[in-house]
Formats: sequence, structure tokens, C-alpha cells
Amino acid sequence: MLTHQLAIKGFPMLRLEDTASFVLQCMEDYEVQHLPIVKDDYFMGLVSKEWVLDMALDQTMAQRADEILPIAVNGKEHFTKALELFSKHELSLLPVLNDQKECIGVITQKILNENTTRFIGAAQNGAILVLSISTYQYSLAEMSRLVETNNAQILQLNSLFDETTGAMIITLRINQEEASAIIATFERYDYQVLHYFGKSPMHNDIESHYHHLMNYLDV
Repeated sequence: MLTHQLAIKGFPMLRLEDTASFVLQCMEDYEVQHLPIVKDDYFMGLVSKEWVLDMALDQTMAQRADEILPIAVNGKEHFTKALELFSKHELSLLPVLNDQKECIGVITQKILNENTTRFIGAAQNGAILVLSISTYQYSLAEMSRLVETNNAQILQLNSLFDETTGAMIITLRINQEEASAIIATFERYDYQVLHYFGKSPMHNDIESHYHHLMNYLDV
């Protein structure tokens, strides 16, 4: 997913001649804390509400142009670059540029959140397992094989190096809501299962007994 695919139009592009009063009104109207400044559609920089509040209301952006932040993302970047910039600079909005440095739109916090949720598969059904393994043990092929031997598939995988322990922390989302057999398989191959989020075997047993009862009663 590239950033230009998330960019939307319709937000005001400020000009260097705009006053602080006008900029603050635009931010209030569009409920954002940041807006881009352009000159003939070419990106000049990004201004924040906090920065503008330090200006006199009749002061123009041009009078402090050397302080404008050059924060933007190229439209060909993966959307995780936008995620990085949002987090690093605590943004409410991020300009998206083409190769000519023209501002082709913006990414809002709402759009970024929605696409991050989709990217990590948060809305998909299935259990989540958090594993801890040594770096030399890490093998995507083996983890896939161990899951698939239990007639399941990995829907999403994220990895993180734990600098404290030196271990790899692996988060798996699988396409089954009950994963006790998969957990047992991982533990048999010396994977440490730190956390499990899904149906418990007890829940499945109760559900199974219920269906057997309904079948017996012919309901």
C-alpha cells in the first residue's frame, strides 16, 4: 500500500502570504493541528497550530518561512513510512508529494488508523499467538509448516527483536479461533508461547457438548 493511494484532496493548502489568523481559522474549520504551505503547488513546509499560536495574528507565514518544517512523504513510499513520520512528529496530517515536490494531497490520522487496522488484519477472525524464540531459531518456513500441520494458516505475522532478552518476539494471527493444538506443537519444538488470545479449549468443549445435545434432541 503506497502513500499516494491514501492521499486525499479537499484540505486547504496555505500560502506564504496567509496570516496567522487565517491559518488558525483553517485549522479550526478542518479540525487539524497541522497544514501544508505551498507555492505554486510546490511544497514549502508544514506548520503546526502550536507554532502559529506564537505568532501575531496579522503576521504572515513568509515572515517566519525559515522555521517551517520540511515534513512530508513521497507518494511512492510504503504507507509504513507515513506511520513512522506521524509517530515521530506527533502529526495530525501529513502532506504527500510527487517526484516534482508538488503536494498531491494529505494523509489524515483517521485514514492512517483505518489502513493500519486493515494492514495488521485486526478485523479478521482468528486466534493470536505471541511467541519468543532465539534469533538463530527464527524460520518463517518452519512456523508456517507447524501451523499448517494443524490444518490452519498464518494470516498475519509481525516480528520484534527484544533488546533486553536478545530473543525474537513473534506475533501470529491464524485462521482458527481455538489454537490449543497449535500451541502444543510450538511448545514441542521449543517455542515459548508468551500469550494466547482466542477461544479456550474449555469453551470449545462446551460448544461441542451443546451441539451434541441439540443433535440428540433433534433440534
